[in-house]
Amino acid sequence: MMEAIVALGPWAWMILAAVLLVLEMLAPGIFFMWFGFAALATGLIVFRYEIGWQWQLVWFGGLSLVTVILVNRYLRKYPLESEAPLLNQRAAQLIGQTFELVDPIVNGRGSVHAGDTIWRVEGPVLPKGARVKVVGADGSILKVERAES
Repeated sequence: MMEAIVALGPWAWMILAAVLLVLEMLAPGIFFMWFGFAALATGLIVFRYEIGWQWQLVWFGGLSLVTVILVNRYLRKYPLESEAPLLNQRAAQLIGQTFELVDPIVNGRGSVHAGDTIWRVEGPVLPKGARVKVVGADGSILKVERAES
């Protein structure tokens, strides 16, 4: 296996870069891309200079580290904007909405029917059928208060 990789020379780095960039398209997040760029840069260096495979690995490791650090700094300064920032925060999406209690709030706990889900709620003592407004969320528990008519 190692002989085949060494025989490919710089093309091994180009193949690795292509595989990593394809993985980036298939996987969520932005993780493999930076290693793909490091592999691409290493391949370009190896095309230009005759470098032993040990030093190629050092170059790849160093370039990977540099790309990850630079991107981390950039993303801290300019965070990615999302069209749906609450996409994976279902409870937070419900804040501000009003619902009817399915179960009365007794001892601070009750439940509401929102969409296709029964949500546990915390709030003041209220009877079944009372209208409540979601004012916050703690994990999967909605914080509610009596809705004004």
